[in-house]
Amino acid sequence: MGLLSTPPDGLVAVSLQWTRWSRNLSVDDTNNDPSAVIYYMPDGYSMAGRRLMGRQSAGASFLAGYARYAGERDLVCMAPDRKAAETFAESVRASALENNRPITSARWIPLDNPERIAQTGCLYYPSPTISDQAWLRRRHDQRAWSICGITHTTASDTVMDAIGTFATAPLQSWDAVICTSIAVRDMVQTVLENWQEYLQSRIGYDGPPPARLQLPVIPLGVDPDTFTHDEHARGDFRRDQGIDADAVAALFLGRLSATAKAHPLPMFRGLQIAQERTGRKVHLIMAGWFESDTERDQIERLAKTLCPDVRMHFVDGRDPTIRKKCWSAADIFTSLSDNIQETFGLTPVEAMAAGLPVVITDWNGYRDTLDDGVQGIAIPTVAPPSGSGDDIAARYRSTRYSYGGYIGRTAQFTYVDATKVGEAYTRLIGDDALRKKMGAAGRKHAVEKYDWSIIIPEYEALWRELAERRVKDSETAPRQGGQSNDPLRDDPFRTFAGYPTSTITDDHVIERWGTDAELEALIRFDINSAVAGLVPDAPKMRELLNNLPKPGTTTTVGTLLDSSDAPRTPALRAILWLAKLGIISLRESAD
Repeated sequence: MGLLSTPPDGLVAVSLQWTRWSRNLSVDDTNNDPSAVIYYMPDGYSMAGRRLMGRQSAGASFLAGYARYAGERDLVCMAPDRKAAETFAESVRASALENNRPITSARWIPLDNPERIAQTGCLYYPSPTISDQAWLRRRHDQRAWSICGITHTTASDTVMDAIGTFATAPLQSWDAVICTSIAVRDMVQTVLENWQEYLQSRIGYDGPPPARLQLPVIPLGVDPDTFTHDEHARGDFRRDQGIDADAVAALFLGRLSATAKAHPLPMFRGLQIAQERTGRKVHLIMAGWFESDTERDQIERLAKTLCPDVRMHFVDGRDPTIRKKCWSAADIFTSLSDNIQETFGLTPVEAMAAGLPVVITDWNGYRDTLDDGVQGIAIPTVAPPSGSGDDIAARYRSTRYSYGGYIGRTAQFTYVDATKVGEAYTRLIGDDALRKKMGAAGRKHAVEKYDWSIIIPEYEALWRELAERRVKDSETAPRQGGQSNDPLRDDPFRTFAGYPTSTITDDHVIERWGTDAELEALIRFDINSAVAGLVPDAPKMRELLNNLPKPGTTTTVGTLLDSSDAPRTPALRAILWLAKLGIISLRESAD
């Protein structure tokens, strides 16, 4: 497919090639450094744009870490088109060279050729919604490759439905969904157990449960060097924002949403308590973005009401330059998440990498990242018991509540003790030495546990285990001869076989009506162009046209097919398409 142009700085160009497919791949054929095909849609790996989301930040960080630390230096993406593949290639090349580990090449598998994943042996899909990929694989060979997803937000109806399909889709024990925290793994298992109970009562199934995919816990990672303290940036930001050298600045970085991220009330109250108790000048840097002007107005008014003595600084956290300055300008990081849309929480780990002590809630994935009292302070949370939200769930199911309404209303009943928050802030704001000690411990923790150089080998170890399972584990729902590979997305000409009068056979008689010029004119209409990729390629299509009967003569479908080197199914579809456009006519055999 050629080479990407070499950039002016002389960096090695990246080759984009079609991957070869080895149908009989076994574990012994895999590389010592296991890799995966990266399912690449640019939006999932970009931090650009006006609505920066956690999954995008995590995706961009993962891709950079993978390019730097993957054992395999020949990286492969599965992308919708060449433009996206080139974006992938440029991204991984730049990240790899930052770490002085240039990649050999970056290869591309189009979405229509999933069978080519088999040579690499695993598809990394940046979402838990992997069942569609399992159905697509079933058209080929269920042992040919593994599928590895990852959790981000799991509270949406889309993801909940996707988790439900784990019990019925052709997922295998050599597939996995990486859970980024213990809490989210427990949540996925709870949904699967409840769904399995329902299926057993619905269809009367008494046998063993279907093979389960793997649910390993692997956290998200960071590049600690990205968060190295910059005293110059600290001075610039604090000077521009009017933050004195002896003042203490707390930082919240993320979406500025009370209903979809974290209600700011305990943070505001806690900082006011700390300012009153310590007598220190306290500032709060709110680095993020508002989803609406109404939310901005509500949060700003709440801040003036609850922490009138704390000076507020609202800055655009989508700007990478501002984010970098904020990490250096702050003295404390805080995020009091109370929302079920959170699954891991990357910003506390980024704060630790930046050398900041953290004050966070003891909440799902946040809990995994902090040793309370060592790198910072965890604030307990209290929620209603099981069975207290059936009406909330029902209103979400009925669409009376949107997704935002669902998670926002659920969060209204998560209690975060503002008094304990105030005590935590007071300890840190009033003790410079404690902040320094916890910040140093956090930096060490981030480097030793969350550096991508640690996390990427965990991914590769998982992919190695999945490859071993592909060889030795039994297969769930193996395809039988003549069985539909995807019952709910079956061949439309089988599903709707009762619609036409008849189906085409080799005995149908073909007579030429139209000319090549007429065909050329007709295919210039967009409404006639939907056959692209479904009929033979241009050379074989020309061959088929050349073999059509001359005006006044006839041939049969079987004879025409025999005269062509094109695969039978695309050629048969081409014959019907030419008939549809009036270039030929079809009639059943006289006998």
